[in-house]
Amino acid sequence: MKYFNGKRVFITGGSSGIGLETAKILCTSGAHVLIAGRDVEKLKKAQITFEKLRVTPEQKMSIVALDVADNQEVEKKIPAAIEEFGVPDILINSAGVGHSDYFENITYEKFDEVIKINLYGTRNMIAALLPHMKSKGGGHIVNISSMMGNIGFIGYSVYSPSKFALVGLSECLRSEFKQFNIQVSVFCPPEIDTPMTDLMLKTSPPETRALVKKTGVLSSQRTAKILLNGIKKKRFLIIAGFLAKNAYLNKRFFPNLSRCVMDMIVLKSRRAKY
Repeated sequence: MKYFNGKRVFITGGSSGIGLETAKILCTSGAHVLIAGRDVEKLKKAQITFEKLRVTPEQKMSIVALDVADNQEVEKKIPAAIEEFGVPDILINSAGVGHSDYFENITYEKFDEVIKINLYGTRNMIAALLPHMKSKGGGHIVNISSMMGNIGFIGYSVYSPSKFALVGLSECLRSEFKQFNIQVSVFCPPEIDTPMTDLMLKTSPPETRALVKKTGVLSSQRTAKILLNGIKKKRFLIIAGFLAKNAYLNKRFFPNLSRCVMDMIVLKSRRAKY
């Protein structure tokens, strides 16, 4: 993608899943890429891959060990990253965790962890980079939400709230940051074939799995391509996959019907369970 050639891109959660696949494509597109994550070994492994994918010797490929949920750590490490890498043209907030279970089984600690990483982590990165992007004269902030940020499924009573919040945050910032020439986008893909999804399935209720089947599962590679195409076209809301788009439109224009259909799927799943 020629659009990204020469651009500086920060990606949180860039050592796995959507973040990693997006970084790979950007490397082959001539972009300068910095990824942040908590697992140092995964970061180092990803950097080796990026070095092989670069198209010019001048491309910068950097890694930063960072817990986005720790605001003090973000405030300490981001200035150093900017000094080495430069102010990003694009910030992709891909760091996130998931959890799926019945609400009564979700502890306060687990709820707190998911909200802190998915929502506060995004907030922390934006807050740390905003002054620098304003001084630079603009940029593009992309928040990775989920289809679950538009539709609430049984079993996602912690994951969905964190992703709904990201959609709301993005809506607010889209308007506020226009004056600084900073574009804001929010990406809402369906279930993606990633390690995080596999982990969530271990605790997902059967009703959740039945609903997910109706919205489809995309590969991380396909999802990354859709994301980057949406960024290139400067779309605010980027939705990946036909089934996910259909579910979003049904919920938006026919909310009662949408809820009725979901209730029928849940009821059928429960009857099959017994």
